[in-house]
Amino acid sequence: MSNQRTYFALSTPNGRSATATIRISGPDSKNTILKLLKNKNKNLKPGLNYVVRLYNKNNILMDKCVIVFYKGPKSFTGDDMVEIHTHGNPIIVDNISKELLTLNAKYAEAGEFTRAALLNNKIDLIQAESLLSLINAKTTAGVQISNTNLSGSLTTRFKELRELLIETLGLLEYELDISETNSQKEVSKQALISLKKVYKKADALISSTKSARINIDGARIVIFGKPNVGKSSVFNALLSYKRAIVTEIAGTTRDSIQERLNIRKHNTVLIDTAGIRNTKNKVEQLGIDRSKEEIKNADVLLHVVDSVNNIPNKKQKNQIIVLNKVDLLTINQKKIMTTTKMKAVFVSAKKRTGINLLTKEIEKKLTTISHNQGEHITSLRQEQLLIKVNKAILPMIENQEIDIEIIAHHTKEAIGYFDHLLGKTSADDVLNDVFSNFCVGK
Repeated sequence: MSNQRTYFALSTPNGRSATATIRISGPDSKNTILKLLKNKNKNLKPGLNYVVRLYNKNNILMDKCVIVFYKGPKSFTGDDMVEIHTHGNPIIVDNISKELLTLNAKYAEAGEFTRAALLNNKIDLIQAESLLSLINAKTTAGVQISNTNLSGSLTTRFKELRELLIETLGLLEYELDISETNSQKEVSKQALISLKKVYKKADALISSTKSARINIDGARIVIFGKPNVGKSSVFNALLSYKRAIVTEIAGTTRDSIQERLNIRKHNTVLIDTAGIRNTKNKVEQLGIDRSKEEIKNADVLLHVVDSVNNIPNKKQKNQIIVLNKVDLLTINQKKIMTTTKMKAVFVSAKKRTGINLLTKEIEKKLTTISHNQGEHITSLRQEQLLIKVNKAILPMIENQEIDIEIIAHHTKEAIGYFDHLLGKTSADDVLNDVFSNFCVGK
């Protein structure tokens, strides 16, 4: 068992709803719920639904609800658990919570239920992180990625890579034991082949980070350009309502503004930024600095250009050039523009022409950068540890190292990182960091 404490929390969102669920976990879960029933000797069989009335210490009815008792280890946490499904009135939830506190149950800490499941070997650390990403996923693809990892697929991949390193280390240590220098060159060659396989597979997983983040958290689409080119107008047109203030005065937008926007199947964060130019105004400069920071962190860039006065001279990665104010062009100017080989989307944000085409271009770009086959890593912790694995073994590969003692040392180091990755040797502060991101009821 994970601990001897009995704790509880609301596992459904706060607020009014048809039903609400309160979870209790710990050794006294069953006894605690029985104390709220008139029939305190009621036999609660595991896994069955019971329609009951809950009473407070003054014998006043709190609610008629459904309860389920789960006997450990056959529960989510691995400990004895009770779920109380009440009517979704916050007053009812509050009354029951207060009563549970008088019965010595404690408020759950963030992620305490999932942490208990980890400590009781119901799930591993990768699955725990996958559960968090599943809860937070904002797209169907994000849910699918999280469910795949939650099934243990990513854990299996990590274990396969770790096992290959262990086999390699065994080969190296055997060679060191028998000290046959004639065969060390061949052994080092075999070891490097295995390390190269690990490196490539780990690198592919590291590359999946961006795709996973876009699918789970949503893509960051940053609108940028010079002042007064119509960035805020494009922002408003994509949102289909006037979110940003638009004037003819250059530098109206002094700070970044962001809103969530669904573009077909993609969930995105659309960000309007301050116009970039040389200025002595300290407030405007702060906005420009923030714009540059947003550009660095963008998944897709919309470079808005005044089609009458400006032509962009360079293109950045994952950038779409948006030629705005095409309604102001003369017929001759339009002909010249449309015959150029420059790839751009022609729009008039003011008249909302070309916005559908821009949306389609954004969708194409997002589909390309978010598509990634196989498993995805879904946390910064996973990414950082895999980077450390590859940093440990890459010098061996690049230098074609032949000293098997050196190869063995770095292979052992890489195995250690996989142990941390899988939670085999994770320190308490690492676990605290992982579970602090969970909600209290999970």
